[in-house]
Amino acid sequence: MYNKMVLLLILLASSLLADDYLDLNFFIEPQFAEDEIYLKNFAIYNIRNDSIPQTNIFAGKLMNTHTSDSLVVEFINLCKSKIIAPTDYCFYDTNLEKPLLISNIESDSVAIIKHKIVSVDSFKVGIFSLYTPDFMVKNKIAANAKFDFNFLEIAKQQFDYLREESDFVILLSNFSKYIDSDIVAEIPVDVVVSFDYKGKKNGKLANGKTMFYSILSKSEYYGKLRLTYQNGKIAQKWQKVKL
Repeated sequence: MYNKMVLLLILLASSLLADDYLDLNFFIEPQFAEDEIYLKNFAIYNIRNDSIPQTNIFAGKLMNTHTSDSLVVEFINLCKSKIIAPTDYCFYDTNLEKPLLISNIESDSVAIIKHKIVSVDSFKVGIFSLYTPDFMVKNKIAANAKFDFNFLEIAKQQFDYLREESDFVILLSNFSKYIDSDIVAEIPVDVVVSFDYKGKKNGKLANGKTMFYSILSKSEYYGKLRLTYQNGKIAQKWQKVKL
């Protein structure tokens, strides 16, 4: 009996000390061609690692043409990801089969989630998404989409909630890097991943705490953020990966 108790304690201690991993794959501005979406979706779906959970995230311009919402909706319904923040969808085609991740736009016709929490055994990652007002100005957006211009307050609300409900917070941002720096001065998220249409230099933002990552996937690359839980802390590593 004593030996069994010792063995149980050893196994428990080992499980507590074991590393835990999560890969977040960011496809930013992928701009897929219409005749490639099935092939690309198959390739993306099969990004696998037997020991590391994977979550795919799409943001920015999903298709390389924008004649109507129907093609964007077709891709969104096809892809396996539950985290999608497109900038070439204008809210006209409402046949979406999954919600969009947008924290500062509301719609009475399309399902929108304000945040998403991704969980593995040892930790949780909270993700929220902010769109720039330029999205509403540059695109002819359907009347059912309402933009909330008080994005700083929304960011604070989302951060405060996710800080309590998760261990690591990511802002998916459509703003410029300069505004991202202003945002994280008030809410020190762990990471900002940009889905602005311009690529920018990676590194710490002005608050000295938040890491900023930028990648454009139209050249068939994606950004892999590997999070590692070790000794009670979460370490991060960003990689540019060829699809």
